[in-house]
Amino acid sequence: MGSFAEIFKNLRVQRGMSQADLARIIGVARTTVSSYENGTRTPDRETLIKIASCYQVSLDYLLGTDTLGIDSSSHYSAILKEINSLLTTTPIDSEKKKEIVNEVRDYFRWKLQQAEQNRISEEE
Repeated sequence: MGSFAEIFKNLRVQRGMSQADLARIIGVARTTVSSYENGTRTPDRETLIKIASCYQVSLDYLLGTDTLGIDSSSHYSAILKEINSLLTTTPIDSEKKKEIVNEVRDYFRWKLQQAEQNRISEEE
């Protein structure tokens, strides 16, 4: 396990992001990202949450207390919340929303079946 500064920088570099790109995403100055990376500053709680969300990792991983890393349940939950928000705030009738949800569900099932078929083919 490394320090926050090491983990923070490694995540950015692994994803091919510039400091400026990351700064825009988490809502800080590029110099702030640099300070986080060299360990002279530490983000506040809100910014830590934004960083973890951006990289789809747990706060424990980001802080160096968990080596597993990806918090997939949180990631999936965030996607579902976003879909729910879009459905509840878009001014279309409920029948059209039901149609959209059914199409998304069917597409999701189809993609999972494809992935499973690909996995089986690769094993053979």
